Amino acid sequence: MGILDSSTLTVDAILTKQGRQRLALGTFNITKFALSDEEIDYNLYDVNHPNGTDYYGAVIENMNLMEAMPNKTGFMSHLVNTSVADAQLNIETLTHTDVDAGAIVTITPTTTGAPSENYTFTIGNTNIVRFRNHYGLVTLVGPGALLRAQEFGNPTPNATTIVTVTGIDSGLAAIVSITVNTSDGSIGDGDNNDDEQ
Repeated sequence: MGILDSSTLTVDAILTKQGRQRLALGTFNITKFALSDEEIDYNLYDVNHPNGTDYYGAVIENMNLMEAMPNKTGFMSHLVNTSVADAQLNIETLTHTDVDAGAIVTITPTTTGAPSENYTFTIGNTNIVRFRNHYGLVTLVGPGALLRAQEFGNPTPNATTIVTVTGIDSGLAAIVSITVNTSDGSIGDGDNNDDEQ
């Protein structure tokens, strides 16, 4: 963590790779944000300050602010929405290995400790897996996803891609790794992906 200059009003944001891409394209639009007061020590609120009520919070108001923290597991805010505070994104299997071409991989996430939500699924390499009923998409939104392992002859003996799963409301994310076996005689190339993000 670092310290921001507290003499000016500053918003410190950490963008994901997709957020940086959207910012570069001019399509970045903030629709939700979260506030945190985790850097505040409320024990410093002094109700016995000799100068009266206007000075009870003087120490807190003059503290340096810390930079945004990208690791949600360490998020300890007093302002946090309690419906999401202890939420966890659960996926039964995060690693699928030895998947044959044509096989269906099912990803059914659940968010515990928060209201039911939909998820964004983003495929890293569509030459290795594709959405079963949405062949041309790289990203899909829904309660779950069915992926079909693709057929390719290179590389051998297999190729691996990831699917990033992100809760729409909670913002929680998980990575699912899928390794698909090479198909003998296929001319497809699992490494050459024009859609790779």
